[in-house]
Amino acid sequence: MNKWTKRAICAALFALALAADTFITMRLTGAGATRAVSATLVEQTPQDPLAAFVLEREQLRARSEAQLNEIIHSAGDGEASSQARRRLTDMLARAAAETTIEGVLRARGFDGAVATVSANSANVLVRGEALTQRESAVILELVMRETGLTGGCVKIIPVK
Repeated sequence: MNKWTKRAICAALFALALAADTFITMRLTGAGATRAVSATLVEQTPQDPLAAFVLEREQLRARSEAQLNEIIHSAGDGEASSQARRRLTDMLARAAAETTIEGVLRARGFDGAVATVSANSANVLVRGEALTQRESAVILELVMRETGLTGGCVKIIPVK
Protein backbone atom coordinates (compact mmCIF):
# COMPACT_ATOMS: atom_id res chain seq x y z
CA MET A 1 0.00 0.00 0.00
CA ASN A 2 1.55 3.30 -1.03
CA LYS A 3 1.45 6.44 1.08
CA TRP A 4 -1.40 7.93 -0.96
CA THR A 5 -3.60 4.90 -0.34
CA LYS A 6 -2.86 5.10 3.38
CA ARG A 7 -3.68 8.80 3.38
CA ALA A 8 -6.93 8.21 1.51
CA ILE A 9 -7.99 5.49 3.95
CA CYS A 10 -7.10 7.65 6.94
CA ALA A 11 -8.96 10.64 5.48
CA ALA A 12 -12.05 8.54 4.75
CA LEU A 13 -12.15 7.07 8.23
CA PHE A 14 -11.52 10.47 9.82
CA ALA A 15 -14.35 11.99 7.77
CA LEU A 16 -16.68 9.20 8.85
CA ALA A 17 -15.69 9.78 12.48
CA LEU A 18 -16.47 13.47 12.20
CA ALA A 19 -19.76 12.82 10.42
CA ALA A 20 -20.89 10.25 12.97
CA ASP A 21 -19.37 12.06 15.98
CA THR A 22 -17.48 8.90 16.91
CA PHE A 23 -13.95 7.95 17.85
CA ILE A 24 -11.93 5.78 15.49
CA THR A 25 -8.90 3.71 16.42
CA MET A 26 -6.74 2.75 13.46
CA ARG A 27 -4.19 -0.02 13.08
CA LEU A 28 -1.85 -0.15 10.12
CA THR A 29 0.46 -3.15 10.15
CA GLY A 30 4.18 -2.77 9.46
CA ALA A 31 6.11 -3.08 6.24
CA GLY A 32 6.19 -6.52 4.68
CA ALA A 33 3.07 -7.65 6.51
CA THR A 34 -0.49 -7.47 5.28
CA ARG A 35 -1.73 -3.92 5.58
CA ALA A 36 -5.14 -3.47 7.08
CA VAL A 37 -7.23 -0.82 8.70
CA SER A 38 -9.63 -1.68 11.46
CA ALA A 39 -12.10 0.76 12.93
CA THR A 40 -13.51 0.57 16.41
CA LEU A 41 -16.32 3.02 16.93
CA VAL A 42 -17.44 4.14 20.35
CA GLU A 43 -21.09 3.30 20.83
CA GLN A 44 -23.32 6.33 21.33
CA THR A 45 -27.07 6.49 21.35
CA PRO A 46 -28.54 9.88 20.44
CA GLN A 47 -32.05 10.61 21.69
CA ASP A 48 -33.25 11.67 18.24
CA PRO A 49 -34.30 8.61 16.18
CA LEU A 50 -33.02 10.11 12.91
CA ALA A 51 -29.67 11.00 14.49
CA ALA A 52 -29.45 7.47 15.92
CA PHE A 53 -30.19 6.05 12.47
CA VAL A 54 -27.47 8.18 10.84
CA LEU A 55 -24.97 7.14 13.53
CA GLU A 56 -25.76 3.45 13.05
CA ARG A 57 -25.50 3.83 9.27
CA GLU A 58 -22.09 5.52 9.53
CA GLN A 59 -20.79 2.92 11.99
CA LEU A 60 -21.92 0.06 9.76
CA ARG A 61 -20.43 1.75 6.72
CA ALA A 62 -17.09 2.27 8.51
CA ARG A 63 -16.96 -1.39 9.56
CA SER A 64 -17.87 -2.54 6.04
CA GLU A 65 -15.26 -0.26 4.50
CA ALA A 66 -12.57 -1.55 6.87
CA GLN A 67 -13.48 -5.18 6.09
CA LEU A 68 -13.44 -4.56 2.34
CA ASN A 69 -10.08 -2.80 2.59
CA GLU A 70 -8.69 -5.78 4.51
CA ILE A 71 -9.89 -8.12 1.75
CA ILE A 72 -8.45 -5.85 -0.95
CA HIS A 73 -5.04 -5.67 0.68
CA SER A 74 -4.80 -9.30 1.74
CA ALA A 75 -6.16 -10.93 -1.44
CA GLY A 76 -3.65 -9.34 -3.83
CA ASP A 77 -4.90 -9.17 -7.41
CA GLY A 78 -7.32 -12.10 -7.20
CA GLU A 79 -11.04 -12.28 -7.85
CA ALA A 80 -11.84 -11.63 -4.16
CA SER A 81 -9.86 -8.39 -4.28
CA SER A 82 -11.57 -7.28 -7.51
CA GLN A 83 -15.00 -8.04 -6.08
CA ALA A 84 -14.17 -6.18 -2.85
CA ARG A 85 -12.99 -3.17 -4.87
CA ARG A 86 -16.27 -3.14 -6.81
CA ARG A 87 -18.31 -3.41 -3.61
CA LEU A 88 -16.28 -0.63 -1.96
CA THR A 89 -16.67 1.61 -5.01
CA ASP A 90 -20.45 0.98 -5.07
CA MET A 91 -20.74 1.63 -1.33
CA LEU A 92 -18.80 4.91 -1.61
CA ALA A 93 -20.90 6.02 -4.60
CA ARG A 94 -24.11 5.37 -2.66
CA ALA A 95 -22.68 7.22 0.37
CA ALA A 96 -21.79 10.18 -1.87
CA ALA A 97 -25.32 10.26 -3.30
CA GLU A 98 -26.81 10.13 0.21
CA THR A 99 -24.55 12.97 1.37
CA THR A 100 -25.42 15.10 -1.66
CA ILE A 101 -29.15 14.52 -1.25
CA GLU A 102 -29.03 15.30 2.48
CA GLY A 103 -26.90 18.42 1.92
CA VAL A 104 -29.13 19.83 -0.82
CA LEU A 105 -32.24 19.13 1.25
CA ARG A 106 -30.67 20.92 4.25
CA ALA A 107 -29.88 23.89 1.99
CA ARG A 108 -33.51 23.93 0.85
CA GLY A 109 -34.78 24.04 4.43
CA PHE A 110 -35.39 20.35 5.14
CA ASP A 111 -33.31 20.14 8.32
CA GLY A 112 -32.57 16.64 9.53
CA ALA A 113 -33.50 14.89 6.28
CA VAL A 114 -31.91 11.46 5.93
CA ALA A 115 -31.44 9.59 2.66
CA THR A 116 -30.64 5.94 2.09
CA VAL A 117 -29.67 4.75 -1.37
CA SER A 118 -29.36 1.15 -2.53
CA ALA A 119 -28.87 -0.30 -6.00
CA ASN A 120 -32.63 -0.48 -6.67
CA SER A 121 -34.28 2.02 -4.34
CA ALA A 122 -33.94 5.17 -2.28
CA ASN A 123 -35.69 6.36 0.86
CA VAL A 124 -35.79 9.91 2.13
CA LEU A 125 -36.91 10.57 5.71
CA VAL A 126 -38.02 14.19 6.17
CA ARG A 127 -39.08 15.88 9.40
CA GLY A 128 -42.67 17.06 9.38
CA GLU A 129 -46.25 15.94 9.70
CA ALA A 130 -46.87 15.98 5.96
CA LEU A 131 -45.28 17.30 2.79
CA THR A 132 -46.94 19.43 0.15
CA GLN A 133 -47.11 18.11 -3.38
CA ARG A 134 -44.50 20.70 -4.42
CA GLU A 135 -42.10 19.66 -1.62
CA SER A 136 -42.50 16.02 -2.59
CA ALA A 137 -41.84 16.85 -6.24
CA VAL A 138 -38.67 18.78 -5.33
CA ILE A 139 -37.37 15.89 -3.23
CA LEU A 140 -38.29 13.29 -5.85
CA GLU A 141 -36.58 15.23 -8.66
CA LEU A 142 -33.40 15.61 -6.58
CA VAL A 143 -33.25 11.90 -5.68
CA MET A 144 -33.93 10.80 -9.25
CA ARG A 145 -31.21 13.13 -10.57
CA GLU A 146 -28.59 12.03 -8.02
CA THR A 147 -29.29 8.28 -8.16
CA GLY A 148 -30.56 7.63 -11.67
CA LEU A 149 -33.55 5.78 -10.20
CA THR A 150 -37.09 6.13 -11.50
CA GLY A 151 -39.82 7.73 -9.40
CA GLY A 152 -41.39 4.38 -8.51
CA CYS A 153 -38.17 3.34 -6.76
CA VAL A 154 -38.08 6.39 -4.46
CA LYS A 155 -39.99 6.58 -1.20
CA ILE A 156 -40.38 9.89 0.65
CA ILE A 157 -41.36 9.43 4.29
CA PRO A 158 -42.43 12.29 6.58
CA VAL A 159 -41.27 11.70 10.18
CA LYS A 160 -42.50 13.49 13.31
